[in-house]
Amino acid sequence: MASATHKDDRAPDGPWAQAAELSFRALFVLVFILAAGWAVSNCRQIPPDSRALVMRFGTVVREAGAGLLVAMPQPFERVIILPSKDRQIEFKVNAFQPAALVGSAFPPNQGTATPNGSAASIGVSESPRQNAGMLLTGDMSVVHFDATLFYQITDANTYVLSSEHVAPALARLFAATAVAVAARRDLDTILVARPERTGASDAPRAGREGLRAELMSEVNRRLANLANQGAGLGISVSRIDLLPSIPAEAKDAFDAVLLALQAAETVTAAARTEAEMTAQKANQDRDRRLTDAQAMAEERITQAKTRTAAISALAQGAQGLSADMLSRQLYQEQIGKLLGQAGKVFATDSAGGARIIVPGGAQH
Repeated sequence: MASATHKDDRAPDGPWAQAAELSFRALFVLVFILAAGWAVSNCRQIPPDSRALVMRFGTVVREAGAGLLVAMPQPFERVIILPSKDRQIEFKVNAFQPAALVGSAFPPNQGTATPNGSAASIGVSESPRQNAGMLLTGDMSVVHFDATLFYQITDANTYVLSSEHVAPALARLFAATAVAVAARRDLDTILVARPERTGASDAPRAGREGLRAELMSEVNRRLANLANQGAGLGISVSRIDLLPSIPAEAKDAFDAVLLALQAAETVTAAARTEAEMTAQKANQDRDRRLTDAQAMAEERITQAKTRTAAISALAQGAQGLSADMLSRQLYQEQIGKLLGQAGKVFATDSAGGARIIVPGGAQH
């Protein structure tokens, strides 16, 4: 009886108590889910073209490649995703852009293209500061570089520690390298500004082909020097896309010279063509006259040989006839023709004093 009375003394749970109980249960489940999510927050899939760097309280503890990565949740461990060693990262160099140097919009005189048709030309401003993007070459010419660098991360730990300084340091290194390389070269070994000189030697063409390689080698050498001094960036440049150009004013001058040279070459080619045609015609006339002269000479020689055949036979002795008979025959054949052409003929007898005068032309 006492137990029944005690059971009746406990009041039944009200709606608020039930709602609170359900709320606490839901909150417990939510906290459990959040705790489980936080516990596996650093478990992730690393893409094939990336790698992960695990840092524990600001210190790099390990490096993981592509695949599944399991790490302690933050703030115990921090996962940094970096490109793989073979992946190239693009970096646009703005150190030579006038707007980046002066901090304001730069009004360049935009040209259509450089003399080699590669890029738009940048004009020269009246402000010296806005001309700081121009480089001086070894032959005292002015050139502008529009460059894009592609680099790879060689040391992930060093790269993460100096990530904030990579872009400005790389821009300064390229600027210093470009100034040094441009000063060692003339304009023709940087870009095709004077096409009339390209055929004179292969050295300018070889210099233009080696310009990018020289820039890349010099930038990597400076990066290695920084690493030796303990201030490395953990990167190496693998490629440089370079687009050199000259000021718009210089471009107009080069274009005028090129047009004048082309006009002169056209006139020279026409003159050479006319001279060649004249020479060919003269050679044809010479060959024709020489052939005619040789034919006439051979004909006259043949006629002379025909007329003197009997005399030659007499001088050499004809076969079958005696010399006296051949001489008498020739005399009889020719004496009439000779006497017919004479004005007067005087005939004398060598044995006596008789003399006969025969009028010329009486005998034919």
